[in-house]
Amino acid sequence: MKEFLQLNRNLKLRMLTMFLVAILNSSILPNMTIYYSRYFGTLVTGVLLIMVSIASFLAGLYGGHLADVYGRKPVMIGGGLMIAAGYAIAATMNSPWLQDPHVTFVGFLIAGVGASGANPAEQAMIIDASTPQNRQYVYSISYWIVNISVMIGSALGGWFFRDYLFELLTGMIIVSVVNLCIITLGMKEIEHATEAVSNSLSSLLHAYQEVMTDRRYMLFLIGWVFAGIISSQPDYYLAVHLGADFHATTILGVHLYGQRMLSMVTLTNTIMIVTMMGLFTRISRDWSLAKTYSLGAALSALGFASAFVGDRFWPLIVSAIILTLGEMFVVPSSQTLRADMMNPARIGVYSGAMMAVNPLASIIAGMLVSASGLLGNWGMAAVMVLCGAASIGLVVKSARMPATY
Repeated sequence: MKEFLQLNRNLKLRMLTMFLVAILNSSILPNMTIYYSRYFGTLVTGVLLIMVSIASFLAGLYGGHLADVYGRKPVMIGGGLMIAAGYAIAATMNSPWLQDPHVTFVGFLIAGVGASGANPAEQAMIIDASTPQNRQYVYSISYWIVNISVMIGSALGGWFFRDYLFELLTGMIIVSVVNLCIITLGMKEIEHATEAVSNSLSSLLHAYQEVMTDRRYMLFLIGWVFAGIISSQPDYYLAVHLGADFHATTILGVHLYGQRMLSMVTLTNTIMIVTMMGLFTRISRDWSLAKTYSLGAALSALGFASAFVGDRFWPLIVSAIILTLGEMFVVPSSQTLRADMMNPARIGVYSGAMMAVNPLASIIAGMLVSASGLLGNWGMAAVMVLCGAASIGLVVKSARMPATY
């Protein structure tokens, strides 16, 4: 607690806004696929989700550049206004007086673009307000807070989304306005080095060209893509494997089948992170970041690999424990490494470049699901081990390279 109280005021407030935003996202967004499918069908829903992903990716790139041009706080306020406006539109279109799924999509698109556009500025503000000495602690506690809020948000969405969507969206408007007020009234812009002078397209392209010539950072990003392929598996092949191969069983009177077993893996993951994150932060405090990342990535890869060849309850719970242990080492160390590698004068665009990692990892993870018919469970397990080895090799190599800026 003492270490938390000594943090910069912006960091404390950022953790509060992070908590609120994660509740927003986890209560609404996972259920929107079901919403769109009901009104538009699966084919159109797939197209809509692709549109959102592309728009969010482009917004993140531009938002990162704007964070260097105008500062972190103005971009965060702009993103917050778009989030509040988007949820207001969605709530209006799902009220007792109006029902329009088409305009609802527009509202969520606006909110998604606002959130993605503000994300690099939020990441940059964390780096600006933290120090190399406390940065790993900041990322550890941030990750812990997000997991708690996701647990709360998922419960809210599960209980209220189907029957009380208007009321849920109204509550989300209130939360987003509170979040915006915290940013506007509570946070202060921290002076930071910058080389960005224009918000033009040519300036944006030049900024990201500079990032792409930073070989050390690009190696790290590629290594993080491999890590992203591993961490995204609960939404991809793990779900497919459990749905097809899990041997249904009854534990303490609860009948477990594939989908419920996936929930058990997720529940095990969340409970461990919420209850044990602080312990693992203390354990790895004096380790090198490269060592912490290597151990975490290895455990994550082995955890998912063993889950892919397991088809019964207890072996899968053991796999969930292993992959969660890895996650608790990987996330804070990787985020700290990433921050340490950024050019201080280009933190916004360096953060924006990270926006490419998750979409790319998701595309590859989806392709692996298609290839799983040929690879089988053991082949997919081998792919996880190879991804883990590639991620460790690239990230450790980048960590040992000198800065070029």
